[in-house]
Amino acid sequence: MAAAGGALACGATIGWSSPAQAELTGENDYGITFSTNEYAWIGSLMTLGAATVCLPVGVLITIIGPKWTMMFMVIPFEIGWALMIFAQNQIMMYIARFLTGMAGGAFCVCAPMYCTEISQKEVRGIIGSFFQLLITTGVLYGFAVGAFTKAFWFSIICALPPLVFAIVFIFCPDSPVFLVRKGKLEPAIKSMEWLRGKDVDFSAELNEIKANHAEMKENPVNLGNALCRKVTLKAFGLSVSLMVLQQFSGINAVIFYSSSIFQSTTSNLEPRFGTIIIGVMLVVATVVSLFIIDRYGRVPLLLLSSVFQVISVACLSLYFFLKESDEKSVENLGWLPLLSICIYILLFSVGFGPVPWVFMAEVFPDDIKGIAGSLSATTNWACAFIVTQVFPVLNDAIGGGACFAIFAIISAVGGVYIFFFIPETKGKTFAEIQAELAGEN
Repeated sequence: MAAAGGALACGATIGWSSPAQAELTGENDYGITFSTNEYAWIGSLMTLGAATVCLPVGVLITIIGPKWTMMFMVIPFEIGWALMIFAQNQIMMYIARFLTGMAGGAFCVCAPMYCTEISQKEVRGIIGSFFQLLITTGVLYGFAVGAFTKAFWFSIICALPPLVFAIVFIFCPDSPVFLVRKGKLEPAIKSMEWLRGKDVDFSAELNEIKANHAEMKENPVNLGNALCRKVTLKAFGLSVSLMVLQQFSGINAVIFYSSSIFQSTTSNLEPRFGTIIIGVMLVVATVVSLFIIDRYGRVPLLLLSSVFQVISVACLSLYFFLKESDEKSVENLGWLPLLSICIYILLFSVGFGPVPWVFMAEVFPDDIKGIAGSLSATTNWACAFIVTQVFPVLNDAIGGGACFAIFAIISAVGGVYIFFFIPETKGKTFAEIQAELAGEN
């Protein structure tokens, strides 16, 4: 939970743009007003910052480990929020969003990696999912605070989670996997004692970590060759495909622009309360996923998520098609967008929300985990940038009905792909996962 605290800060950054949109596109205390197209950059620059930092962070993890990489990322987080709080023009706000996006994107690489490295295989899924739980909690935090505060105070309150994370996480140990890789056996033992308890026999687990590291030392390869291994390329292709499907299912379009989506419906519900309901759905569904990801596995949850995403987004698309053709035809259907979005959020958070990040942390070998994981995360955030930048413009050009129809089609194609190509990793050791990716029995 402490390691995933940075994810809460990232979630608050994601959640910031929706409540702030109404204020910053109209009259506000900053005296800085954005057009619709200009505000699209407020949403998308956060994801662009996240995309650009993932690869450098992968190198940093290899050098100083996931713990201190996360601690270091608190600095750009706080600089970004300071720029947002004291912004004098649009450029300062753009830079602020880029910096907070960089810090948030770094946590998306480090937190799942750290969590899977410190956990036993029996609970690896639930521990890895804490990252997604804290992201969704951060989004709810942003939606709830933003609904009742002005952008200035909203930004101050969003600057607090990174500081709380740093104060708590400083007392947590380094990853034993990283310590063994650096030849620090005594600190690795102390880390395992801290994590498991002094009365627990963790020798078999530690020996497996040491054996994996010894095998890598006996068979050293350069980074280029390691990344080009057949099993690594397959793992990378599968991980990247899940990241692309996650983002092009439309999740960040819904979260970043939920207020404007609700404003365009005929519902009597205030947009700010609609976004809070979405935030609650995110958290509730992610809590549910914690208890079922290690029971039912990764693939069943992805398939369940895909089916209901198709149904809910198709209903949302139908609503906007009807509204665009005849506004009177949806006068009694104001409840449909909220219901569709709630179902979409619930089932996304059970499967497509946490699983791609857990899967990413499970399938890459230790010698290239930092770089390969960073490349996967870069893909995720690059796709998020495209969606958040293009959605408001495309929505104005072709309408909400066509936009959400595209998301529904992508979710349907994704479900078919997952059924035939994504392997199950639940309850398997790293060696078993690698053997399965290599096509061995």
